[in-house]
Amino acid sequence: MTAPYRVGMPAVWISDDEAGMRVTRTAVVRVREDGDGWLIDTLDGTEHVDERGEGPQLVPLDPEMAVKFEDREQTSFVVRSTVDEQLDRDVELFSQVDWHRIEQDRGPEQGHGPER
Repeated sequence: MTAPYRVGMPAVWISDDEAGMRVTRTAVVRVREDGDGWLIDTLDGTEHVDERGEGPQLVPLDPEMAVKFEDREQTSFVVRSTVDEQLDRDVELFSQVDWHRIEQDRGPEQGHGPER
């Protein structure tokens, strides 16, 4: 089985961040076969990866990510979850609704609780 990385190859290290997921451009410093995969030592840590070079904290640097690092002129940045962004928008919209007025408009015949 051919190793998915070679010493010196770039890769992306993934870690948790308070604001989302931090992605860091890193470099491979050592590659070792390990059972059904590979142990990859990088400048940022060691990860067990599969034949595609993917592990919980390490993935290959694809062209799209390479461009993102280049555009930002940084070796690390935080990616915020789009689910979190949608939730933030939903909470903001929900807080803008005049619930008191809606309840008044519904009238007493549409009260709360189960149907009787």
